Amino acid sequence: MSRPRLLIVDDDRDIAAFMGHVGASAGHDVATAHSAEAFKTALVEVKPAVIILDLTMPDTDGIELPHYLAEARPRARILIVSGYDEGIRRMAHDIGAARGLDMAGVVAKPVGAAELRAMLEQVRLELRPPQ
Repeated sequence: MSRPRLLIVDDDRDIAAFMGHVGASAGHDVATAHSAEAFKTALVEVKPAVIILDLTMPDTDGIELPHYLAEARPRARILIVSGYDEGIRRMAHDIGAARGLDMAGVVAKPVGAAELRAMLEQVRLELRPPQ
């Protein structure tokens, strides 16, 4: 069985590497993007099943990427992991859900390895077709 593709969108390379390590240990193939432009390219090339999206990117505002995703209509579950306050994280989630995106959840940074792994394992299980 193939592993689901996970795209991590975070401008902090150390945090992206940490989340990538956790994602790989949770059964995902991992790709990363460190800018909005790299994200847009990776979305087409990687065709992720899961996207971890940080709302804080230096070349875009926090809500622009969820709007872009809504227009692109990826077939991916989206997990927002951000240091923004809870209201902004929730607003981004609600905008995504209202625009038809498959929102997997919202997590505050810093996120622990155990919490992130549990979420990614759950998402991976939800991606499996019924048997």
